[in-house]
Amino acid sequence: MTKTALVLGTNAGQADLIRHLKSIGWTVIGCSPIVGEVGQQFCDVVEHINIVDLDALEAVARKHKVDIIYSISSDVAIKSVVALSERMGLPHFFDSAFIDLLDNKATLRAFLKQHDLSPVPFMQVSSVEEAAGWTDFPCVVKPVDGQGQRGVLKVSNAAELNAAIVHGLEISRSKKAIVEAYLDGVEVSCNVLINNGKTEMKALSERLVHKDLALGLPAGHLIPPIHITEKQQREALALVDAILARMNHKAGVLYFQMIITREGPRVVEIAPRLDGCHMWRLIKASYGADLIEMTVDTLTGKQVNHVAPEYSGPNMELMFQQMPPGDGLDRSRFPKPVNAVYHEYRYDDGEAVRAVNGTLEVVGYYVRESA
Repeated sequence: MTKTALVLGTNAGQADLIRHLKSIGWTVIGCSPIVGEVGQQFCDVVEHINIVDLDALEAVARKHKVDIIYSISSDVAIKSVVALSERMGLPHFFDSAFIDLLDNKATLRAFLKQHDLSPVPFMQVSSVEEAAGWTDFPCVVKPVDGQGQRGVLKVSNAAELNAAIVHGLEISRSKKAIVEAYLDGVEVSCNVLINNGKTEMKALSERLVHKDLALGLPAGHLIPPIHITEKQQREALALVDAILARMNHKAGVLYFQMIITREGPRVVEIAPRLDGCHMWRLIKASYGADLIEMTVDTLTGKQVNHVAPEYSGPNMELMFQQMPPGDGLDRSRFPKPVNAVYHEYRYDDGEAVRAVNGTLEVVGYYVRESA
């Protein structure tokens, strides 16, 4: 009997999930208020409703008699995924309380502080006045519930702090911002999959980021990390293990972002989902393991094979092709590398590049063995 999945969102990230589900014989109902997103061409049915409208989503889910509800790469979508799955008694990772913990950067910082893990000075504010006592510069201001580096600003002094807070509050869904110490060092990520209480994947990668024009915005990813020592890699993985032990979950996927500082690894954020950077393709090219396949298998109660965190293969890279939004894409400016094992454009030639982070948008990406 054919299984049916409701996928919340139909953008380029969700297209990876949709194509996998179709490849294993599922019927896929895509849900997005936006007409024409790339993932919609792979869906059996597209429902154009808001992915935060739980009542409308429930009506769609019941109409199509769905077996699972899922999403990748989106914090907004995953909140609805879990809340609706709880409401309907469908399989899901984590619960809404845990999703809320990770969705609020200040709440996550407080959780880590409580357990003496990854200490970082921080303050949650809902107004400029509440930050009057902050003296730790440079620092970073973010919306507490932002995603994709939207609204993230580095602040050098008290004169810049107020404007950064106003900006963060404007972008925040809850109208709250976090001020935290600036972490200097090499950025790394770790994709984690837990099944039956065991960590079956813990893939560490280096995160290449823009420093000035788009603070923290990824330019690409490397497996293995090349700008930190083996000792630092072990310390980062040990921090992930310590946090997982405190969280004590039986199944699910998590995406850790960390910075390797002089004082050791520090968490930037933890997301209860697959990343938004197509990292599963880099992991598959490096480790030979398909993280999307493993995630769907775990969600549907199947066993998955353990993937050792130690990596000894060739240096691999996933690199983004990026440009400012507004203009039409000229694909000749972003050719496919001759040695790419995978390459994808997000826009047709001449198609206007939409604003997502508003600074540098991904128009394509590739995976290849790096020099």
